[in-house]
Amino acid sequence: MDDHARSDARPPAPPTAGGDAHAAAAAGVAAGRVSALEREIEALRQSNGQLLNLLDATAIATVFLDRDLRVVRYTPAACALFRFIPGDLGRPLSDLATPLRYAGLMDDAAHVLRHLGAVEREVEAGASTWYLARVLPHRTGEGEVAGVVLTFVDISELRLAQRALRESEARFGAIVNHASVGVLQADESGRIFFVNRHYARMLGYDEGELVGTLMMDLIHPGDRAPSMERTERLLRDRQPFQIEKRCLRKDGSVLWMHNSVGLLDAAGDERPSLVVVSTDIGERRRAEDALRASEERLRLIVENAVEYAIFSTDLQARITGWNTGAERLLGYSEPEVVGRFADLVFTDEDRAAGAPRLELQAALREGHAMDDRWHVRKDGSRFWASGALMPMRGPDGLVGFVKILRDQSQQRAAQQALEAANRSKDRFLAVLSHELRNPLASIHAAGTALAEPDLPAPERGRVIDIVRRQTQTMKVLLDDLLDVSSLRLGRMNLRKRWVPVRVLVEAAVEATRHGVDEAAHALAVAVPEPELQVFVDPVRMSQVLSNLLTNAVKYTPDGGRIALDVSQQGAEIVFGVSDNGIGMEAGVVESMFEMFAQRPSELRPGAGGLGIGLALVRSIVELHGGRVSGDSRGPGKGSRFIVAVPIGGLPGEVRPDPQLAATPADDAAQAARPLRVLLVDDNADAVWPIARLLGLRGFDTQVALSGSEALTQVVHAPPDVLVLDIGMPSPDGYEVARAVKAMPDAQAVRLIAATGWGQPDDVERTRRAGFDAHLVKPLDLDELVAALRRLCPVP
Repeated sequence: MDDHARSDARPPAPPTAGGDAHAAAAAGVAAGRVSALEREIEALRQSNGQLLNLLDATAIATVFLDRDLRVVRYTPAACALFRFIPGDLGRPLSDLATPLRYAGLMDDAAHVLRHLGAVEREVEAGASTWYLARVLPHRTGEGEVAGVVLTFVDISELRLAQRALRESEARFGAIVNHASVGVLQADESGRIFFVNRHYARMLGYDEGELVGTLMMDLIHPGDRAPSMERTERLLRDRQPFQIEKRCLRKDGSVLWMHNSVGLLDAAGDERPSLVVVSTDIGERRRAEDALRASEERLRLIVENAVEYAIFSTDLQARITGWNTGAERLLGYSEPEVVGRFADLVFTDEDRAAGAPRLELQAALREGHAMDDRWHVRKDGSRFWASGALMPMRGPDGLVGFVKILRDQSQQRAAQQALEAANRSKDRFLAVLSHELRNPLASIHAAGTALAEPDLPAPERGRVIDIVRRQTQTMKVLLDDLLDVSSLRLGRMNLRKRWVPVRVLVEAAVEATRHGVDEAAHALAVAVPEPELQVFVDPVRMSQVLSNLLTNAVKYTPDGGRIALDVSQQGAEIVFGVSDNGIGMEAGVVESMFEMFAQRPSELRPGAGGLGIGLALVRSIVELHGGRVSGDSRGPGKGSRFIVAVPIGGLPGEVRPDPQLAATPADDAAQAARPLRVLLVDDNADAVWPIARLLGLRGFDTQVALSGSEALTQVVHAPPDVLVLDIGMPSPDGYEVARAVKAMPDAQAVRLIAATGWGQPDDVERTRRAGFDAHLVKPLDLDELVAALRRLCPVP
């Protein structure tokens, strides 16, 4: 209690007896209170001491300032900052030196005294030393502001840790932003709060544009459902996942990305976030798509290469792949053969000879193995195939083999047929040489005989018959060759009309009469009544029958029996030619219809022929829509050939009324009127006999040996008919024809072409050139006479 308080106290009242007791009691109470107060003060003193000791013991630098900002108290830790000595108590803090870089310390203290607020700052105290400075008002126990208290907490380690963290984050940010992968961070709802530079650029955005957007909005609508499902599972089960999906660029285009998605746990109570690491796999996907497309194209090529059997095997030659062509060619389906050894396509004899093993060895040694051999189908049938076996290599080396087969059965058959045709051609040329040499030899001998002046008249007539017969033989040979050529080129035109069957039979019999008589054969002909008519080419159908009769004559011993019979069977006329000749094996009959085919015959020397007669027969009959067949009961038992043709021709064919069919007139019976005929040919040996014979037939015949000579004769005396050799030297027959047509006085002259060319195209060409008829050399006298009388009929 201070003096002022003591001077104002009143003197105690005088004691009394009753008052003494009361005073004693009051004194006792006061003494108790004083004792209690003393105890409280002592406890407070102890507590204050403990608090001061605690402050002194702490590492926190603390300084108490009074209201004048003078130092009142400080802790030992503050000595390092202000270098306090005991004499500094009561001094203004501003007078003391400190390493703190805190120029505003006194201003902050004054501010706290004025506003009774708190100030907190981080201040530096030398290199790498930082303190958290707090300035607070200092109050007494009664709540009065006694000054300020300064505390300085060393936060150097915290600052270093923060700095290291910032540097680490900066490094991580630089790494992330410069990484070649995209990085995205989003909250659990999928809203993005971080993307790195590469991710933004991949999708065509600036770095900040994607922050705040929903992650799912960047995914292609077709891939959102699986992405959402996997993300929900990640949030539930915390299992990271990887996914390839399409994302949308800013311009709307699509980018394929590979995403690795995981959860990043946050500190404290913060929620975890989604972290997505993305790479652009567009190039890879395009390459994969291109590879798949290439593989698909290759698969389609292999599957659609139905002409080729393509299959693969492993290193043990077990089948691993089988294309459609292999199934078509070999008969096995892929499930049937996969896992089986590829030698199942080889024949038993090739397997026994080790051909599959040798083929594998050759393929390994030379890079491929080629072979042409017989192979076996599932049904056991064989086919000829060309094959190639090649090693199949992968990244790690040899993985198996691939084999390609192509059915070459038709090509092999064609090759064999070509070889057979070549052999037939060689045989044909030899036969042709022989067949032409015989009549030429006869004609040459006959010419020599005719040169003998003493040759008797009867023998001269016989020689003339030999020449006529042998030239006819040569003409038949040449006609057959021309017919074969026309058939092969498809140029044989049929001139069909209604013809009595009897006329066809008589023409064929007449054509073969000499051969029949010479061999003393008995020929029986049976034609039914009433008379039948058939819509055919009479020349060609007579040729068919005469060829069959000629064959019967050739292959029947002298004195044999030959028959020609005709019948109507339904809508067909059927001709049959049979003989009791040498016959043939049943298996040989069909081959007789092939070109240049011949039966060996020792019965009639010189009766061979060219081997084209039956081939012509079949071709001509088939052109008529008919059919031909042969039959023999065996060697020595004769043969029979049947020809059937439709009576009315082919379906839809235009044909006249058979009642209007005319019987050929007997040209020889017509009275002949002398006609002036000019024969033009540069071959005097060929033209002179014809001119002489025409003269004997009553024609006025002249000869010109060149085109120029012919034109001179036409100018002076135009003929009725001009017979022109087409192939003369210039001017040729065409040029002479054009010149004659241009002459005013020769407009009535009729033109006949005489040429060795007799194809339909040749006939058409002469027709266009203005010729009225076309005859093929060697000229037949009867045909020439018929043409002359047709062009210039007798009135």
